[in-house]
Formats: sequence, structure tokens, C-alpha cells
Amino acid sequence: MLLKVFLVDDEIATREGIRSSFPWDEENFTLVGEAPDGEIALPMIADEKPDVVVTDIRMPFMDGLALSRAIRRSMPWIHIVILSGYSDFGYARQAISLGVEEYLLKPVTVDELRGVLERIRTKLMEERQRKAAEQLMSSGISFVQEKLLSSLLTTPIDAKEAEQMRAQMENLGIHVTAPVYNVLDIRFNYEDGEDRRRGIHLLQTLADQSSGDILLTSSPHGALALVMEKGREEMEELCYTYASSAAYSLEQGDARDVLICIGEPCQRLEEVYDSMRSARHVRHIVDTEKEGSRRKIVGVQEMEDTPLTLQSLEIQPLYEQLQYIRPEDFPEVFSSYIKSLLQADMHTGVSEHYLRMEAALTAARIVREAGGDPAKVLDLQDYEAAMQMQTESAAPVPEEVERLLRKALAFRDRESPFHGNRAVMNARRYLAKHFTDPNLMLQDAAKAAGMSASRFSTVFAQETGMTFTEYLTGLRIAKAKELLRATTLRSSEIGTAVGYSDRHYFSYLFKKTTGMTPSEFRESET
Repeated sequence: MLLKVFLVDDEIATREGIRSSFPWDEENFTLVGEAPDGEIALPMIADEKPDVVVTDIRMPFMDGLALSRAIRRSMPWIHIVILSGYSDFGYARQAISLGVEEYLLKPVTVDELRGVLERIRTKLMEERQRKAAEQLMSSGISFVQEKLLSSLLTTPIDAKEAEQMRAQMENLGIHVTAPVYNVLDIRFNYEDGEDRRRGIHLLQTLADQSSGDILLTSSPHGALALVMEKGREEMEELCYTYASSAAYSLEQGDARDVLICIGEPCQRLEEVYDSMRSARHVRHIVDTEKEGSRRKIVGVQEMEDTPLTLQSLEIQPLYEQLQYIRPEDFPEVFSSYIKSLLQADMHTGVSEHYLRMEAALTAARIVREAGGDPAKVLDLQDYEAAMQMQTESAAPVPEEVERLLRKALAFRDRESPFHGNRAVMNARRYLAKHFTDPNLMLQDAAKAAGMSASRFSTVFAQETGMTFTEYLTGLRIAKAKELLRATTLRSSEIGTAVGYSDRHYFSYLFKKTTGMTPSEFRESET
């Protein structure tokens, strides 16, 4: 069993020591990421879903105890190992009260860390065996809650009936009063065709971590969850956090065909039925998607189609403006590009020549990045016409240029269907501009996409096939390769240039990604 480990410590020397001295590849463990404090680490942990988090206690912004609490609430399956000095023993005792099972005194030796990770691996294997045996256990949902909640979610009621049901449930100790409600429609199956009590038990265990903010009831296809929060932003965060944890736990428990659909939030108890219907409507839409491309977690907002707005009329490179757009956005974006070109202080002949060259290079790059050969995909006659240095036409937008670009975009969308999600396109556009910022975080990209961090992490991974961390690493390593080929900068300078302040971590990631050290890569390219 391969164990995924995430490291959190504000001391670079500690992270470097653990990263470089522990034989990760030999011991069937893998280091999936690291961070200098809990605030940066938490979204990365949600993204990578490690089995184990090894964290220092004393760190700036969010310390190890706060990080442990957050992990326990949203990702309770993760095992936590605390790093501490002798003077931190009081903190360590608090950590143990939070459910942290192991702690290590600094400085940590390879044998000590190996021993702790081996014990956790043994526990994980035992847990999986125990969960498999829990298929005959009770789901943990009381009969009364099951019936009342099922009635609330599946039966249309008016305001008076809602108040009667609220009072009845409150008298039984079932809290259903909240500013905002939402419903999650959760579907899953098991290969052996047994009943769904095993999956319900896993979902209920996660719901219990919410301190009463999530109530669960079974349904013919799996389960329905009523989520309650104080505001819409908090609601989105909780829904996507729970959905992500639920999907992971179900699949770890051998469930198949997992699909979690998030409905439209509402503010009154009598509207909960409508929220359930919107979640179920999303499920019906997802069921029409092609096999293999179906998403696991989908919110009603992902079904909406908001217009793409242009941010400015400055002359940005044409490739940057076109690389993530939908075909239907092409006329608006291209027209604005032409306007910005005409507004520039440029002779007409020069601007047209610039357009032709820029369009030809952009089309070729889009095709190459989608895995195609421009000579085979693009119309050579249009390509050569666009590349031609002189033109007899005085038209500001030659038809062959537009045909060329549309053909490149059509090929891209056939090979890379995830380009259709506007929020993901906005995030990718943002990352393309800011990926070298060493302080760049998942929250920044989520803001550019107009989503909460949890929702963005889920949607981005489903649309691109990569986690946020994997995508960002790919951008940085690709740029590092370019700098290694084209410059004489030292490896440490290149690491800093692409966003890694720790040169050793940059070298570690580069080798992990490419199979070569930066110096070996440079030698192979000469």
C-alpha cells in the first residue's frame, strides 16, 4: 500500500532534512507536497488528499493545532503526525486531545519517521478491513430522523406545514433552523449488489463531523443530505468540502458510480423540496454525459452559463486572449482584439502584417498544445497566406486569418473538452499570468474563478484531470525547462524565477516531474 504524505513546517531546514534524507521511493511512501504554514497547507491538503499530514505545532498564520482542527472537521480520514520540541509538550498534549495519534520530537531521524509511518500504514489497512466488515452495521441514522427528514426533502409543503415539521423535529432534538439550506443528492453503488448501508454509514460518519450542520437520510439511489449554514458563501464551502470528502470516502470503501449533485441554496424550510429537485435535475443532466467524461461532484451553478466579459482593450498577445475561450466567444474576443490593434499608434500596413503573423503563430501554438501537427490540422493555404509578409488586401480582418484561428480552436476543443468551463478558463488565464508568484495560493485562483476554495478545487480537478497543485507545478516546471534551454541562469535562480523560493524543493520537484535534475536536463538539451 502506497502511503501519501504531506509536510507542513515553517523551518526550511526541517522540511529539507525530511524531504532529502528519507528514502521515499524505496519505502513505498511518497511526499505529495509541503507548505510553510497551515493557512497555505490546508487548501493544498484538500487538493492532494494525502493519507498522512506531518505538521509542526508552532507556525505563523495558522499553527499546527488550528490546522489539525480544520483537517479533523473536513477530512477526518487523514492521519496527523505532530512535530514538536521538548518545550512544546503542552501543545502536543492538546494535539492528542484533538485526535492526533502520533508525535515526534525534533530533530526527527529517518528511523523514527519510518516507524511512525509504518504504524499508520498498518492502522489504515486495518481500518479498511473494518469498514468492509461494517456493511452489516446500522447506518447510525435514527428511524424517526430518517422518516421526518425524508418527508421534508421529498414532499412539497407550505409555510404552515414547514413550521409544524420544524417544531416536531426540534422537540426530538433534530435541529433544522438555519439562515440558508441546501440539498445534496448522493448516488453510489457497490459491485456485489448489496444494500447501501455501508455507504450510508461512511456518509453519516462524515456528517457527524459537521456538528449538526448536515443531516442525512437514505434514498433509493443512495442518500440525500440537508446542509445548513449561516450564509451563502459558507454554504458553498461546506457543500463542496463535504461532497469532496464523501466522494473520497465512498470510493475508498469500494463504492462505484459515485455522483454528488449540489442543489440551489434556499432560505426557508418550505423551499428545501425545491433545492432537492434542483439537485436531482443536475443528476439527470449529468446522466446524459458520455461515459468516461462524467463528473463526480456537480453543483447547480455549473449548469449555468454566464457571459465572458472582456477586461480591457489593451493589446495583449492574441494567444493569451484565445487560448481558453469557447468557440462562441471568438467573435467578441477577436473583434475587441482588432479594435485594440486599430487604436494603437500603428501604420495600417504594419498592423495588418502584425495581425497575420500573430494569428499564424497563435493558431500553430494552440494546435501543438492540443497534441496536433499544425501542418496537418490547419489549412496550409490559409496558414501560408497569414504568414505572408506582404498582402494585396487592404481589409483590416483578412478572412483567411479568422478561418485559421477558428480551425485551431475547433481542433483544441475536440482534443481538450475541458476548455468549455468558463470558470476554469478564467482560472487558467489567471494562472498563466501569475504562476511565477511564490505566494500564489489556490484561494487566489478560486477568486479569479468566482468560486469558494473547496468548490474550485473540485471543479478544477474534474474539468482538467489535474489537481490545482499538479497544474501549477506543470506550469512552473515547463517554464523552468524553457529557461534551462535558453539561458545560462543557475538552477537556484531559475527556481526563484518560476516561483520556488526553496531551491532544494525546486530541484526535488523538477526531478520528480521529469526524472532528471535541472543540470542533467540542461546537459541533455545541449
